[in-house]
Amino acid sequence: MRLINSTAKKVAFVGALVLMTGIFSAWKLDYFEINKQLDIFTNLFREVNMYYVDETEPSMLMEDAINEMLNDLDPYTVYIPEDDVENFRIQQTGQYGGIGATIRVIGDYVAIEQPYKGFAADNSGLKAGDLIISIDGKDMKGAKTSDVSALLKGTPGSTAELTVRRYGEDMQITLTREEIQVKSVPYYGMLNETTGYIVLRSFTNKASPEIKAAIQDLKNNHGMQSLVLDLRGNPGGLLNEAINVSNLFIDKGQEVVSTRGRIRELDQVYRTLRNPLDTEMELAVLIDQSSASASEIVAGTIQDLDRGVIVGRRSFGKGLVQQSRPLSYGAQVKITIAKYYTPSGRCIQAINYAERNEDGSVARIPDSLRTSFTTQNGRTVLDGGGIDPDVDVEFEKMSGILYSLIINGHLFEYATEYVRTHPEISAPAEFSLSEAEYGEFVNFLSDKEYHYDTETEKFLERLKKAAERENYNEDLADEIATLERAVADRKDDDLQAFKDQIKHVLEREIVGRYYYESGEIEFMLRDDETVLEAIRLLNDRTAYDEILSPKG
Repeated sequence: MRLINSTAKKVAFVGALVLMTGIFSAWKLDYFEINKQLDIFTNLFREVNMYYVDETEPSMLMEDAINEMLNDLDPYTVYIPEDDVENFRIQQTGQYGGIGATIRVIGDYVAIEQPYKGFAADNSGLKAGDLIISIDGKDMKGAKTSDVSALLKGTPGSTAELTVRRYGEDMQITLTREEIQVKSVPYYGMLNETTGYIVLRSFTNKASPEIKAAIQDLKNNHGMQSLVLDLRGNPGGLLNEAINVSNLFIDKGQEVVSTRGRIRELDQVYRTLRNPLDTEMELAVLIDQSSASASEIVAGTIQDLDRGVIVGRRSFGKGLVQQSRPLSYGAQVKITIAKYYTPSGRCIQAINYAERNEDGSVARIPDSLRTSFTTQNGRTVLDGGGIDPDVDVEFEKMSGILYSLIINGHLFEYATEYVRTHPEISAPAEFSLSEAEYGEFVNFLSDKEYHYDTETEKFLERLKKAAERENYNEDLADEIATLERAVADRKDDDLQAFKDQIKHVLEREIVGRYYYESGEIEFMLRDDETVLEAIRLLNDRTAYDEILSPKG
C-alpha cells in the first residue's frame, strides 16, 4: 500500500517553502538563513523518505508541497513540471504539433468539438460531434480531455489512427499530425460601409502581425474608416504583443506600460518602438469581465491616451506581471514579479493577494478605495478594479435552463443531429431556426435530463432554513409548499419562456458546424448589443468626441 501521510506532506511543504522562498527573495534574504533552512530541509526530506513506515513517493510529496506553498501567493505563480512545459509553450505561442481541433466530453467519450478549418482534422473528414472511440488501438471510453489531447498531439509528420463513432457507426480515420498555429485573429470583416471589425482571441507571438494585416486589408480593399477591436473574452498573453498591438494606433516612443516590483533593479518602462499604422482613425475597443492582462494593457493605453473609446463591461482586473524561470530537470516556475501600470500611472489589479481575510480568502478592492487618475485629455479614470468602459453596455444574464442545456451537452448533440438531415444551411448572417425546427428541438429534449435551480428556488431554500432556525417552519410550511409547486409548474414552461435565448445559442452551435468559428462570430454580430453600440458611436463623431473630452 502506498500511503502519503499528511504529516509528511506538511514537512515537505515547509521545506519546499524555504527552498522556493530562497529563489524568490535571494536579493533580500540573509544568505546564512537560506543555507541553514535548505540544509534542514534536505536532511528532513531524506529522513522522511528513507524511514517513513509506508512507501512514499518523493516526487509527489515535493510537487504537493510546492503547489500548497504557491497557493498562498496568487493564482498566477505556478509550478510547471517538465511534462507540462510543452503545454505552457503552446499557451504562449498558440503553436503545437497535432490534428487541429478542440474537444469536449459527451457521455462516456470525448468528442470533436470544432475542427480548425484547413488543418489535419478538417482535411481528414473529422466532424464536430464525432466520438473518439480509440486512438492507435487504445480504448478511450471514460478518458479525460487531457488524456485524449496528449495522445492527439505529437511530432508533425507522425500519424494517428482514430476510431470515431458518427451517428452510431464506427469508422477508421488516419491523420497525419502537422504544425498547428492557432490564429490570434479568427475573424475580421466590415460591419457596414465604413466600419471594420477585428476579433483578437489571445496575445500570442502572432497577434500584432495578424491585426496589422487585417487592418491593411480592410482599409485598402474595403474602404474602412473606423475600427471596432474586440478584446472580449481575451485572457491576455505576451506583454510585448500588448505593446505591439497598441503601437499600431499610437506614436513611436509613447509609454504603454511600466512594471514595478519588490526588486527595483527589474522595474521597466515599455515604449512603442515602431511607427504606427494609423493614429487618426476612430477606434472602439470592446471589453468584458473576461478581458484580462494584456487585453487590459491595450484597453488601458487606448483609454489613458484618449486614442479611442472603450465599450462593454468592466474588465477582469489582472495587473500582475509574470516571468518564467528555469528549474532543474526541465521544470519551470512562473512567478509574479511585478505589477503593471498604464500610462496614467494606474494599476488595474482588482485583488490584493498580499492581504487575506480571517478565513484566508481574498477580496476585490472596493470601489470606495479606488484612486483617481487622469487621461491625456484630463478625463478621470480609476485604478484597482479593472478597466471601466467609457460606455457600459448591459448584457442579458444566462438563464438557468440554458446553462444546464449547455453543460449537459444537449445543444451540442442536437446540432450534430441537425447536420445529419441538413446538408447545407443559409449564410451565417441569415440563418435562423423555424418555429417547427425549435419544436423538434424541444421534442429532442423529452427524454433528456437537465436539472437546474432557479434563483427563486435558491431563495426558497434559504427561506426554509431561516424558518427552521427561527421556529417558523410549521407556520410557513403550507405557504412555502405552495410556492415550490408554483415554481415547479413555471419551470415546465422555461423552454418557451427563454426560447429566444436558447434558440439563439442553438443557432450559433449549428452555424459553427458549417462555417467554423468565423461563421459563429459572423452570426453573433447581427444582434450583438455591444457591437451595435460601438457602431453607433463611431458613426456619430460628435458623440465620440464628447466621450473623449474632459467633460465626457
